Amino acid sequence: MLKRNFSTTHNIRIGILSNLPVIPSRGENSDFVADLEVEEQVDAVERVLRNLGFNFKSFLLGDNIEEVIKALKAYDVDVVINLCESAFGDSHLEMDVPAMLELLRVPYTGSPPLTLGLCQDKGLAKRILSAAGISTPKYQILHRYKDWQGGIDYPLFVKPLSEDASLGITKESFVRDDVELKKRVEYIIKYYRQPALVEEYIDGRELNIAVLGNEEPLVLPISEIIFKFNGEPKIVDYSAKWIKDNENYKRTIPECPADLKTQVKEVVERAALYSYKALHCRDYARVDIRLKGETPYVLEANPNPDLSSDAGFARSLKAEGITFEEFIERIITFALKRRSPLSLF
Repeated sequence: MLKRNFSTTHNIRIGILSNLPVIPSRGENSDFVADLEVEEQVDAVERVLRNLGFNFKSFLLGDNIEEVIKALKAYDVDVVINLCESAFGDSHLEMDVPAMLELLRVPYTGSPPLTLGLCQDKGLAKRILSAAGISTPKYQILHRYKDWQGGIDYPLFVKPLSEDASLGITKESFVRDDVELKKRVEYIIKYYRQPALVEEYIDGRELNIAVLGNEEPLVLPISEIIFKFNGEPKIVDYSAKWIKDNENYKRTIPECPADLKTQVKEVVERAALYSYKALHCRDYARVDIRLKGETPYVLEANPNPDLSSDAGFARSLKAEGITFEEFIERIITFALKRRSPLSLF
C-alpha cells in the first residue's frame, strides 16, 4: 500500500463533492445518461474511504450553492475529492466548482479552474498544444456555416467546441462533403448553442493515455480502443461511450496495455506528458491521441476524467498495478500538500 503522508486517517475529514445529475441545459435529453455516471464514481470512492477508515461525508451540489458552502464549513472539511463535472446542469460551469473551493481555501483533488477552462475550450487548448510543438489535427471554429474557409481535406470531424464525454458526437459527426458539413455544423449550433469545432479526421489507431502525478508525473499503461467493425467512421461516439446495450458500445473494445512498438510507445507517452504539462493538468488526467502512421496527434486532454471502474483511467491504473485504494490515497495526499493558498500547481 502507498505510505500515507498524514499521521492517521481519523484526523482527516474528507468531503466528496459531486454534482446533482439533471437534464442538461442544452443538447439532447439522452445526454443525461453521461451525467448519471457521477453517481457510480461517488459510490466507488465512498467504498474506498470506508474500507480505509477515513472520516468522510458526501456533498451534493444542487441548485443552492449556499447550502453546500454552509455544509462544507459545518463539517470543517480538511480536503475535498472533487467529482463535479458540471453545476446546475451546465458543464460549462465545471471550472467554477474548484474556484469556489479555492476561495474557501479548501484543498481539493484534481485540476484547477484554469486547466478545466482551457481544456473545455477545445480550440484554445489546440492553440496551446500547437504553440508547444505538439501535433494536433488541423481545425477551424465555426460560429456559422458561412465561416467555413475550406483548406482541410474531407473527411472531417465535427463536434461542439466546449463539451466533453462525447456529447454531440454521433456517426453524423463524420462528414464527407459540404452538404454533410453544413448540416452537422447547423445542428451543433442549434442544439448545443455554441460554435462547432471542425477538424481533420485522423484515420488511425485511437489511444487513451492516463497520467498521474505532479512534480514527476507517471504515464500509465496506454489503452487502445479496438473498433470491431469495418468501414468508417471509427470513432467513439456518444452511444459507444455510454449506451451499454447499443451495438456501437459492444463493438468498441478497450485494450490495455496497447500493443505498440517500443519507439512508438515512447513517442506517444512523450506527447501525452507534454500535453499534460502544457495545459497545467494536475493530479490525474487522460490524453486522447490518434496515430497517423507512427505520428501521434493529440485530440484533446481530459482533466478530472471519469473514475468509474469500467472507464479508461481505472483500466490503466490496474495495468500499472495501482489499486483504486492506492490511487485515492495518492490524490488525497497531493491535495493536502496544497494547503497553502499560494500552492496552485
